[in-house]
Amino acid sequence: MSNSPIDLVDLEAWRSGGPEERRRTLARLDASLRDTGFVMVSGHGVDPALRTAVREAADTAFALPPAVKDGYRNEGNGGWTGPGGISAGAIQDAASPPDLVELWSLYPHHPGVWPAEAPTLREPVEEYVREMRRLSLDLLELLAAALGEPADFLTRHDADAAWTCNVNWYRSRRETGAPRPGQYRLGAHQDWDLMAVLDRQQGLGCLQVRTGPPDAADAAAAVDASDASDASDGEAGWEDAPYHPEADALTVNLGELGAMWSDGRWQAGWHRVLPPPADAPAEQLTSLVWFYNPGPATPMPPAAAERGESAETVGAFLDERLEAILLS
Repeated sequence: MSNSPIDLVDLEAWRSGGPEERRRTLARLDASLRDTGFVMVSGHGVDPALRTAVREAADTAFALPPAVKDGYRNEGNGGWTGPGGISAGAIQDAASPPDLVELWSLYPHHPGVWPAEAPTLREPVEEYVREMRRLSLDLLELLAAALGEPADFLTRHDADAAWTCNVNWYRSRRETGAPRPGQYRLGAHQDWDLMAVLDRQQGLGCLQVRTGPPDAADAAAAVDASDASDASDGEAGWEDAPYHPEADALTVNLGELGAMWSDGRWQAGWHRVLPPPADAPAEQLTSLVWFYNPGPATPMPPAAAERGESAETVGAFLDERLEAILLS
């Protein structure tokens, strides 16, 4: 997708470049977030070998029998969420079918739920969390600079940060069967977090983004009324997200909180993950997803009231959104 409005910015150029190079980096970041709520980042310093180790260990955990995984079910302290457990599109449409995904989640202030039958999982995931915490601070300072704000505009809320680290496993069509009408690996939605950082694998059942102005959001959600098994990258403005393996790029998108902290300058990126493809029935993909939020006691940004949000703190807002997508 060479003409994608989702730009690629080099964090190393931001860290060590001269004034003009830094200005260009900020301008590209700003335009990309205004157009789509998404940007690709290279120069992030997260070792590819670490991400591979997380995937390999997670594959072992996901391959366990369902009865074994059920003993590590996520009940608010991390662990496994099985098939049918979430519907990402339910925030916009309560009738959205369950998503075709399994997740392994880790939250702060919890010891995590680590399967004894997959003993290699804990170490790489905890190292990945440390790397994401470091990268989050870099990205928050970059976002602040692009908004013309002080460097600590967003990092000042980092104490007790309410992050979530997910490993998303998208099973093959051979395992899931044909999707129901309107069913996706992840249905069309905006994240509600300040930002998300995604390390993903490319495939036919891939990440798609909605491009265009923010008022296209209603159309983005309405698209899901059709049979998702026929979804394509030309449908109603949806495009395959760009993928830059040569630059070892990660995908960053803003959620609702990120858009609010920008005072509406940037948008929360609409996205979905296509169903497991009929023409590649063995395809399965694993994504590493990092969601970043300020501490739960952080007051909501001023733009929240203008949007009609009633929550007074970030924690209350996140709880409302999470409750909307959980199915079991």
